[in-house]
Amino acid sequence: MRRLWLGSVSVFVLSVAGPAIAQPSPRPLVLGQPLQSSMGPEDPVLQGDDSSYELFQVQAPKGQMVTVTLTSGAFQPVVAVADEINEECEDCVASVGETDKPAVVRKIVPASGVLQVRANTMNKGDRGPYTLLATAVEPPRISARPLPFGQSVSDALDTNDAFTNEGATVDAYAVRLTADQEIQLDLSSEDFDPKLELLTPAGAKVAEDDDGGPGTSARIRYTVPRAGLYQVRVTAVGSGELGTYTLTTGLRQELAPMPAPVSINLGQAISGAMSSATPRYETDGEEVYAIRYGIRMEGGKVYKISVDVGSGSELDPKIAIGKIASDGSLDKLADNDDGGGGSNALLRYRPETSGTYVLEVQKVGRANGSYRLKVDQAAADRAPAPSQALRLGQSVPGELSDGGARLATTDALFNTYSVTLRAGQRVNVKMEKEGDSNLDPLLEIGLLTSAAFQAIAKDDDGAEGLNARIKFTAPSDGTYIIRATAGEPTQVGQYTIGVSEIPASIAPPFPARAKLGETIRGNLGATDPLRNDSQYFDRYVFNGQVGETYEITASAESFDVLVGARQIDRVDDDYVTDDDSGGGTNAKLIYTVTTAGPQIIRVTTIEESAGGDYSLLIIKR
Repeated sequence: MRRLWLGSVSVFVLSVAGPAIAQPSPRPLVLGQPLQSSMGPEDPVLQGDDSSYELFQVQAPKGQMVTVTLTSGAFQPVVAVADEINEECEDCVASVGETDKPAVVRKIVPASGVLQVRANTMNKGDRGPYTLLATAVEPPRISARPLPFGQSVSDALDTNDAFTNEGATVDAYAVRLTADQEIQLDLSSEDFDPKLELLTPAGAKVAEDDDGGPGTSARIRYTVPRAGLYQVRVTAVGSGELGTYTLTTGLRQELAPMPAPVSINLGQAISGAMSSATPRYETDGEEVYAIRYGIRMEGGKVYKISVDVGSGSELDPKIAIGKIASDGSLDKLADNDDGGGGSNALLRYRPETSGTYVLEVQKVGRANGSYRLKVDQAAADRAPAPSQALRLGQSVPGELSDGGARLATTDALFNTYSVTLRAGQRVNVKMEKEGDSNLDPLLEIGLLTSAAFQAIAKDDDGAEGLNARIKFTAPSDGTYIIRATAGEPTQVGQYTIGVSEIPASIAPPFPARAKLGETIRGNLGATDPLRNDSQYFDRYVFNGQVGETYEITASAESFDVLVGARQIDRVDDDYVTDDDSGGGTNAKLIYTVTTAGPQIIRVTTIEESAGGDYSLLIIKR
């Protein structure tokens, strides 16, 4: 199950964490009354991921089922409910929605008659309006249906079923068990992440599991202490998850011993296939489907192990290397399931000692299919090349390829560059991969001391897609080292890297008056202010009344336009936005006024430093 904090921060500067910030007092949330609010920069943020949140409290009769729905068209909503909410939210029932798709949580009201609710953004910096609604009903009672032991049942969790105290939909079965039986319960579903619970005849929970079976399937193994009518509960990990499932009951089945590994040689390509009949073993309560190979490796040398799926194969393979443990499982030393691009596996491994190692081709999930396994000795690593000097405004090509210099800490390939900066100078450092390689760029900038490179800031996805970008302010005069590397040791590919100066900020002028129904012509360029230090923008203002709806269209031929709207008392990054509903790269925003008075319209760009002519039209619906 996901924990809250949710979200991530991709760019960071090395720093010391500050003191904990006190949580705000919860605001009242009345049952059945939609509450309109908005996330803004004045709201508190979670220390774990810097996402914004607001806290509420709802009262309802003890034992009722409260459903909390959080909806926003401006950000991806996250809602959490608990008897009492703290920063980590360890006891919360939580749900993550999508933009324009609500996050929904259900929970039984405790004896206090009070629940706390946290409305949360998914990501740092998300802003905008949202709607929060809480309703309460008397929940259906959990009633167990009879199921003979040794049989299976296929059914579905749906909205008519009962609920657990945590708000998860539940089906219950009464199964008669015999003393000293070693039983095995399996629950699988293609629609939700399943969870199993086992209760004694007296109603005490004695076992639960949500991932002990293959993949996300649940499995309980239990030795029955005394005979009686036990209850098996079928539910989901997440609140509100529904769908079909299959529950199987029976005695624990012992697996056959794994076959001996098949010997292979360096450079030899081996074809194979995985199916439901593939040998399997158990580790940590989960069954692993695997085909084993044995190969001799020399200590200190580096080997590249690849598993590629065949044409039309649905197999998602995983490669693991290790030694066979006393219980027949693999004592794993390293593994990989997607380093080869797509669903292919690619592992780079350097054994410490010489000897025969066991390779396992495993399958991830349930899909079967063919594969090809090959082990090659990797190219010898080169010493790092001297840093290449970069000029401001310059972008140069680069490549990470086998045989290049590697980091001692992560074994990833890297190249270094240098740039001379003045104290306080602000720059954008960007690394973008070329082509369809599996390269995930990672950037670092810092200083080269007599001891080692010391990173000041780093990033792995601050630019578009997987590309990396650092916005950096030089703390002092000097030459700074930029390290271009990869997220994983097996990643290779071509890239471009460049450094550009961030222009000095231009104070935004007061917004120009917008005439409704008339086309406004404008231009974005170097004389305009920048948002996020990267994109030019213009602003306009008009007066609106609560409930009025406007259609705001922005068009441009030379850039991808982004249009936003907000009330005047919100900060300048707190907009409801659109960038492509107008067709092509044009924007069309439907905006409803929630606070009477001046409304700010911002026309800006998606790309950095883009500009050109545009048109803006605001029509009252």
